[in-house]
Amino acid sequence: MNMNSAYDFDFEIIAGTYEEFLIGYLCSIKENSVKQSFASHDHTSSIRTVAYSDQYLASGSADDRIIIYDLTTRKECNMLVHHSGTITCLQFTNEGRHLISGSSDGLLVITRVGNWQVEKIWDKAHKGLGIFDVAIHPSGKLALTLGADTTLRTWNLVKGRQAYAINLNSKSKDAKSLEKIVWDPDGIYFILYGGKYTEIWNIEDGGIFKFVKHDEKVTSCIWLNNDKILVGHENGQITVVTLEDCSKFSKIAHSSRVKSLAKYKDWIVSISSNGQFKIWSETLSELLMENTGCRPTCLCVVPTLKVKKEEITLEEEKEEEIIPNNVKPRVIITEDSDEVESEEEKQTQKRPKKKRKN
Repeated sequence: MNMNSAYDFDFEIIAGTYEEFLIGYLCSIKENSVKQSFASHDHTSSIRTVAYSDQYLASGSADDRIIIYDLTTRKECNMLVHHSGTITCLQFTNEGRHLISGSSDGLLVITRVGNWQVEKIWDKAHKGLGIFDVAIHPSGKLALTLGADTTLRTWNLVKGRQAYAINLNSKSKDAKSLEKIVWDPDGIYFILYGGKYTEIWNIEDGGIFKFVKHDEKVTSCIWLNNDKILVGHENGQITVVTLEDCSKFSKIAHSSRVKSLAKYKDWIVSISSNGQFKIWSETLSELLMENTGCRPTCLCVVPTLKVKKEEITLEEEKEEEIIPNNVKPRVIITEDSDEVESEEEKQTQKRPKKKRKN
């Protein structure tokens, strides 16, 4: 990953693409400027998820690998190969000490940041079926996962075990379409979305606080603040929903599907399947636009970091470690299936290509 100086820019947008590229763009709102910072082609299949914490960026792909980059050196610093299916979700814990990953092979894995050693693996987190998403509570003490078994599971990250599970078939209006989880800033509510629904859950009650039905399929969703959410749709539309009365304000943001949304400080970023991303004010006034020339799949927004300039010797390049694909994880934690099922029943009863030259 090569990059120019980032000091005159407000933030950096990093996106994964179907074309296997990880691409970055530096953005300056004041200067009305967008500048491509890098284009990395380290994966061998489409990139499905990206996550950021402190100096590290993680990308997960359909090639079953997670690649870790150090953003202060712009170098790949590790490759994780403990999954044997498409990486579907990645999230760093809030203090940045661990990375949690889920995949289509049904594994939920906790990896320590820094030495990148696997600390825990639940090999049948959702009865062996695929994991769609993971979301860590702002406290860092628990996480939620959503899986192909149509359950929502809570994980105690302090004790390192599953706490309980909720059968969504008895709670949600369209449980099989749910795809993602998003915590609110205070950790009291979280969103489950997919199909034509966004569901706002209250963690204190363990149930659904609001149902919001949309005319178009929901493809992305974020919190704007404690009272409002922003929803992206299949038709390129974005919708602000006020939770108090479920009122909506919509506008066409893109000419095709909104693939992902992100919020950084007072700015909102949307990216579309046609390769275009836009930066918006909080009032949804368009500020900047750029076309990547690729088909984006996911994005994250990171602050601009000082990049260390180092001289690379041939000897250092030879020392680069390549992790073979047959590496097996060191620790596997399984749970007694009868115990897990009883917890479930109990809970249910309770309730680029590189930038083109012009």
